[in-house]
Amino acid sequence: MPSAPHGGIGRRIAYHRSVARFTQRQLADAANIHVGTLRKVERGVRGASDSIVEALAAAMGINPSLLLADRTQASSRIATAIPALSAAIAAYDLPDDGPVRPLPELRAAVAEAVTWRLASQYVQIARHLPGLLAELFRAAPEHDPDVAALVVSACRSADAVAYKFGAYDLSARLIELMR
Repeated sequence: MPSAPHGGIGRRIAYHRSVARFTQRQLADAANIHVGTLRKVERGVRGASDSIVEALAAAMGINPSLLLADRTQASSRIATAIPALSAAIAAYDLPDDGPVRPLPELRAAVAEAVTWRLASQYVQIARHLPGLLAELFRAAPEHDPDVAALVVSACRSADAVAYKFGAYDLSARLIELMR
């Protein structure tokens, strides 16, 4: 019998699930996916979308690239997001026009970014931080110390991605902005 086409990712998910001491039901609940979906992915009957991989990795507290067969997939998604982070930082002094969420919502978004940083969820950071940084810059951090503190926390998460993936010039700009 030929091997299942999606078996590799399923074996990696099962391995990391066992290391994290989750049952299939516990992991499925933590990742907010159906347990049947998880069972099929682990058996190699079906593939796992990016959102499923990211949800499972987040639930286990690991980097999604550990679950991917080709780790360059996660790295390439991050590498393509680096210019967006750079553009967001470049707009610090002259932010674009647009809406700004209330401060409690901005706090929650930045707290989520910090959680991603602590869990090495670089894909999530790269995907969401450019827009969040632009919104924080529109919130006038130079006039509000609470917003300034949020900018520093968000930049710290962006710096984790920049430094990890070799964008040292961007990292230096982020550090300067944090100062």
